[in-house]
Amino acid sequence: MFIGNFVAYSDQALPGFELLTPELLKRTRERATLRRADRYTTLIVSAALALLGDDAADDGLALITATAFGTHRTTFSTLDDILDFPEAQILPTRFSHSVHNAAAAYVGAALKMRGPAIALAGFEQVLCEALELAKTFLHGGLCTRAMVIAAEEKALLTEKAHELWPERFAADMPEGVVGFLLSLSPQDNRRGRLLLNRSARVSLSSPFTFGGDAKLFQAFAHADATSEHHL
Repeated sequence: MFIGNFVAYSDQALPGFELLTPELLKRTRERATLRRADRYTTLIVSAALALLGDDAADDGLALITATAFGTHRTTFSTLDDILDFPEAQILPTRFSHSVHNAAAAYVGAALKMRGPAIALAGFEQVLCEALELAKTFLHGGLCTRAMVIAAEEKALLTEKAHELWPERFAADMPEGVVGFLLSLSPQDNRRGRLLLNRSARVSLSSPFTFGGDAKLFQAFAHADATSEHHL
């Protein structure tokens, strides 16, 4: 697959990442008219807008989102409401935002997408699974371009995940989002080729719970059309 664009934002100063700031999220809310979207959704939409830039979404554009914990800040707020009030009295808007695919729906509406959209969640390199799915979509003719966006927000669960499972989750995990715009056409190549290799993933190291690899994220940010990346 060829990488047409790559974006990466984090609340921590990580190599290859732009800083995730309140101003960035505010601009996203204003540009996409996100009046009620939660933080996780805003992260996803920010990456989608940056990936496309001034391009328009055509019928051949697909979207795949990936996350480990998803919009768990909103999910826990919804569960708190269910415990505190009768179920019939909980906020319907908050409940509708507590599912992982809400962010994908927002992107589809903001970009006026008509192609396939799917949300993945998992704890074992879900970003790599999303990239594999994008490859399947492209080779299967379901789309001509695929956006793959992985995000993780910082909230109570991610802040305590290291205490609950220290062998799996690092302390002080960053909040952030990464996004790929992928195609099989050499004409769309701006950041090089991405070659997926399942057998190499045992050595991947990522600061994010959605997976990937820190060194590759840094390489993607500074790559050109002649680059070749293995994941």
